[in-house]
Formats: sequence, structure tokens, C-alpha cells
Amino acid sequence: MNPIQTPGIDESKLQNVLWDLGLTTLHELETDDGILASGRQEAYGCLFGRDSLITALKLLKVYDATGNEYFANLTRKILLNLAAHQGTAFNIESGEEPGKCIHEFRPSGHEHLTRRAINPWYVYTDNSMRNYDSVDATPLFLIAIARYHQRMQDAPFMDRMLPHGVAALKWLMELGDSNGDGFIDYRIHPERKSGGLTTQSWMDSAESVFHEDGTPVTYPIAPVEVQAYSWLALRLWSDFLKATDPERARNLRVRADELSANFAERFFEEEEGTNGLMVASAIDGSGRPLRSVRSSMGHCLWASLTPALDATLECIVPAPHIPAVAARLLAEDLFEPDGGIRTLSARSTRYDPESYHNGSIWPHDNGLIIEGLDAHGYKDHASRIRRAILGAYAHFETPLELFTHRNGALTLWKSASGQEACKKQAWSAAALLQQVAALRLQAS
Repeated sequence: MNPIQTPGIDESKLQNVLWDLGLTTLHELETDDGILASGRQEAYGCLFGRDSLITALKLLKVYDATGNEYFANLTRKILLNLAAHQGTAFNIESGEEPGKCIHEFRPSGHEHLTRRAINPWYVYTDNSMRNYDSVDATPLFLIAIARYHQRMQDAPFMDRMLPHGVAALKWLMELGDSNGDGFIDYRIHPERKSGGLTTQSWMDSAESVFHEDGTPVTYPIAPVEVQAYSWLALRLWSDFLKATDPERARNLRVRADELSANFAERFFEEEEGTNGLMVASAIDGSGRPLRSVRSSMGHCLWASLTPALDATLECIVPAPHIPAVAARLLAEDLFEPDGGIRTLSARSTRYDPESYHNGSIWPHDNGLIIEGLDAHGYKDHASRIRRAILGAYAHFETPLELFTHRNGALTLWKSASGQEACKKQAWSAAALLQQVAALRLQAS
């Protein structure tokens, strides 16, 4: 039975325990400049762009629920730190491009990647390791800046961030679509000699990119959730720039509308063997959809304009398809009631609940899906997932990176090589705080 639903446990006390757990972890991972992705001695105890930004966006929701300015101030610090590491030049060895948000920054302690690795990663002249192999950090950076500004109306901050936002928009508009098919994509430069990430979306393991029939994948890859993030970034900045830069604002809106239309045409089809809808996890460079059913489709509901902040409810998913997406997320091959939503359908040819991204469960992923379902009115769906993932937090007693669920048991993820899931993860801690805050609001 899910620990948070166990008879005899006082739910309000359990919520307090979970809240303290999330907040303590956040404090431990906070630095003078921002936040670490995981504990200092763990695998990802450094700056990660994607992780920092999803953490920041979660913290803004916690700020909404609590009014505690600590969460807004930490978000501000995270954004300023990422702006300081934004790409300014072309460097194919690190993936750096002007306006692109950094993926990973290690000022020291990177020898396992830059010296001892089979294919060493690039080191800059200041002996730091800066890597930009992330396709989603740049649109997330744009979303986070806009969302912070909407809430805080911090004019000096926005004046400082505006050049960084414009540079990120330029990257999105001019460099984000490498093959001209209308989607934001990624691939390693063919002349690159240094190591890096072949897979550059949040499910960034090589195992996560495949065709179900075994056909080789063609690069570049356009992930489903990245199109949603990019659409929202374009819409938010189009609205923000409407008064001061109307021409740029119009161009951004046109690009957003084009992206939405292409998305509706290419990412949806009937799922074989069911009466439901299949949302492709990505489109590859040959134009073929990756038909694996993944949790990332739920991020498309999360990346929404909302009535509270934008006076409308809209996302990249066509309105008639939203009920099917919501239902698909809760189907038994994706949703485990005692754990949460899996990264990959149990019907997939590559399903493995003990893998990193092909059937494992990630708390931050579930947190984004919960928020998206809540925003679009699927309160019961969101509540079921919230209960499942809070039960997992309670079971492990830490905001961990990921876990597995197999044969009715929750287990800490461990790879065949011995790598274990990080016990303390920033975006997992932020997601935990948001879920507890949501339950407290419901009860008030």
C-alpha cells in the first residue's frame, strides 16, 4: 500500500515531514550563485542548466502557494547565474553557440569526464568544463525569465536579463532547427572530436532514442517536450515584447503558430492495438516519428499559457487531443498507482523498469505532469499521480533522482555498472515542495 495512504498515519504530519525534507535538501544544494543539481559528492554535484531551470519554475509555483520570497529570490539567483554562463561563441567541441543556455558547468573536479573518459570532453582555457549539449535548456531559460517577471515585476532584473533573453530567442529562431523541418532539434556536430552527449533532451541516455521496429535512428532528433517548451517561450516573449519591439514580437508569434501547426500534423496518430491516440516521443531526421509512448507527452500540458498569468489556457497540444493525452498518461502501461508515471510504456519493445529512462520513474517528471493535468482541469488524474509520487518520496525518505517499481516493490535505481540514483536532487526537492504546497492549499 502507498505509504501516504496507509491507515493510522496522520496525513498533515506526514506532509510536514515531507515539506521539511524538501526544504532541507534545497538548502543543502543551494550555493552562493544558484543551485547544484545533486549533492556535492554525488554524480551531478554541479551546475546543470536544465535541472536548475525546472527547479526554478517549480519554486515559482511554491512561491505562489506560500508567498515566501525565499523561493522567488532563489529563482532570481539561479537565472542570473545561468545568464553568466550563456553561450557567446561557436565552439563545436563543447556545443557552445551564441545565446544557448549552458548544460553543465564544472569549474573543477571534471577529470572523470575530461581526462579519464574514453572520449574526453572539452576543457576551456580557464580549465573549466563547460558543456552546452542540451536542446531544452534555452527555451526553459526563456520561460523562467518570463514567468519570474510576470510575478515579481522586477524592472532592474528584467533590464539586466533582456539582452540574455534576446540572445536566447535568436538562438531559438535561427539555430534551434538545424535541418529546417520546422522543429527544434539536436545533434552532435559531425566534425566534433571531443566527447559530449549524443542525446540532448531530458531523457539524455543513449538507450532512450530508438525506433520500436529496430530501424536505425537518423539525426537530428526533435523531442516532443522540446517543441512544447519552445512554443511557450515564443508566446511568452511575443507578449512581453509587443509594446517595445512589435516587429520581433510578430515574428515570434508567427514562429509559434507555425510550430503549433506542424506539431499537430506530425506528432499525433492512432496508436496501434488500441482505440487511443499515440503521441510520438520525437521526430527523427528522416521525418519518422519515434512511436515509443513516453511520459514526456505530459510535459506538453505543463508548458501552457494559464489564465492566472496569461488570461488564457492554451498549450501546443490541440484542444481536441488534450483529453486523449490525459487519459493515455493514466493508462496502466504508463501509470503505476504505487509509484507514479513511468518514463516508457510497459508495452514497448525496450521496456525495462530497471533502466535509466526506459521504464524507471522520475519524481520531477511526475511533478511536471501533475501540474499540467491540474492546469487543464484533470484534477482527479493529477491527484492520483500526486498520491503515488508522494508515497514514493515517503518510502525513500529523500527527494531522489529516480527509482524503479517492479513486482510490487519500490527500489532505488542502480545501473549494471554500479552507478546509483542520486539521493538528493534539486528538481526532485522542488517538485516535492510543490506537491505538498498543493495539498495544503486544497485543505485550506
